Amino acid sequence: MLRRSGPLPKTLQKLPAAPGLSEIHHYLSVAMENRGRQVEICWTSPDKAVEFTLNIHCPWRGGDTEWKLFVGKNLRLVWDYKSCDVLLVYNLVVSSCGELHQSVQAEGALSVSEAFRDMSRRRDTLFMNSSNLQEEGNPGAVQKIETGNVWSRSTMAPTGDLSLVEVSRLLQSILLSKMTGRLDIDYGSLHAKVFFVDGEPQLADVGGILGDEGILDLLTWREGKYKFEPRVRITERNVGQPIEALVIKGVQLVDKVSFLKNVGLIPDSVLQRKHVEVGSQDFDSVAARDATIDPLLLKRFYAAIDDKTAVRDQIDRMRLTRSQWVPLVAVLLNMDLITFTNDFVPVKEEKAVIAPKIIDKSKIHSVMMGLRRPETGMFTYPAFLYFLEQEYFRGYRSGSPLSVMVMEMRVVSGPPFNREPLSVPCVAEVVRRVSRLKRHIDMIAHYDQYDYAMLLPNTKTTGANTFAQRVAKALWSAPLVNGIDSANLSLAFGVACIPEDCTDLGVLLAAAEAAKSAALRAAVPIALYRDINPQTR
Repeated sequence: MLRRSGPLPKTLQKLPAAPGLSEIHHYLSVAMENRGRQVEICWTSPDKAVEFTLNIHCPWRGGDTEWKLFVGKNLRLVWDYKSCDVLLVYNLVVSSCGELHQSVQAEGALSVSEAFRDMSRRRDTLFMNSSNLQEEGNPGAVQKIETGNVWSRSTMAPTGDLSLVEVSRLLQSILLSKMTGRLDIDYGSLHAKVFFVDGEPQLADVGGILGDEGILDLLTWREGKYKFEPRVRITERNVGQPIEALVIKGVQLVDKVSFLKNVGLIPDSVLQRKHVEVGSQDFDSVAARDATIDPLLLKRFYAAIDDKTAVRDQIDRMRLTRSQWVPLVAVLLNMDLITFTNDFVPVKEEKAVIAPKIIDKSKIHSVMMGLRRPETGMFTYPAFLYFLEQEYFRGYRSGSPLSVMVMEMRVVSGPPFNREPLSVPCVAEVVRRVSRLKRHIDMIAHYDQYDYAMLLPNTKTTGANTFAQRVAKALWSAPLVNGIDSANLSLAFGVACIPEDCTDLGVLLAAAEAAKSAALRAAVPIALYRDINPQTR
């Protein structure tokens, strides 16, 4: 049928009408069994005026299957799509064939989209009833039989694999077809059972999770074998929301589950706070980014993080469902308020087999004070450079990020609106306020002559930005010293990060300084280097 270079088709089958969903599912299986070879099926419009060819190709090295729809004898490409969702491909085929054929159809004829869909459904039923009669390797040998199957009204196969059909598509197909019956899904040791009446779920039990929460959990399944048993009715009900609302929530939940999986979070992971204190307004602003999150529940969840309890145990203790805790953890990680470890080893309270050596804390204190300016309590600029280099080497070995924030803080007086450096008492108050916000591993130091800098290990740009906003809010909350109005305090913070912005220490400092200069020019308190340098976006 096709005359072009490339791999020769494994199967070139001419169908009497548009393919149904089960046929598309079957030919996908044929293509997957013969990776690297092409499978093609062709058919004509109901009036034989237009010819269509569907090309299916599964690459040798894996990945999504590629589908191409051609029209006419010259094989004009209509669309090229990569997916393993056969329901989506089926809908593309039906809609595309209808639209293309409608352009050459005479006025007053039957709506072609409906004609194609109706014919493909009849073909779908025909194929399913006759598939057991076909010999393997000859998928086109179909016999005509009666079409009394209930699935002639549906756009999905009565049995199938969730690795090929998404659960959301499955539920939407049942809804559109107004099916009544029971959907059974087996995934390993888990079993899901959902009863439908006219397409809407009425009773759900998904691995012991009942009702709406069961449907939401089912929408996160990516594997399993499903089977629909029609005409099964029950009187009980535990599902309250319509399927459209549940699918929307489920799709959002799937995205967050995928995010947690991609960052490496597992049930035994231990959540750890990255900030000692987070204000109520901070939680409100975080929750405002996601309408599905309850600010009060977010505060309770964050307060329960003790840096030593596994995620599994924390959600069990708080009795949270999957649709509750997954968005909470996802938003806290996105805002860089928490981190996690998969290598946590609990400290066993055992009697020491030997007497511990006494550590003289005064010697540690004397060394630390030698690296600070006594009048401000900040580390000196050389000490900052030394610790910056040490954190750079540590981050390089562990693959963790490192952020630096260069800060210019001035008192504006005038007119003529002179910008004066902070006095020593003001700087000492700045240190006290920042120390209440920073982690123990963070460092605040003098930078050059009148500026300051903060070293933020294991912190990305987003987390550094959040911390900078909290620092600015704390500094403007009240006068630093008597006689200086907070409104006269000018702040300009510049943030840069390794490896998001650069990989060299010198470039890191230059980037933070450039971001600080951009904040001054724009008259804003905080600027990120990634926002002023398009190459880092």
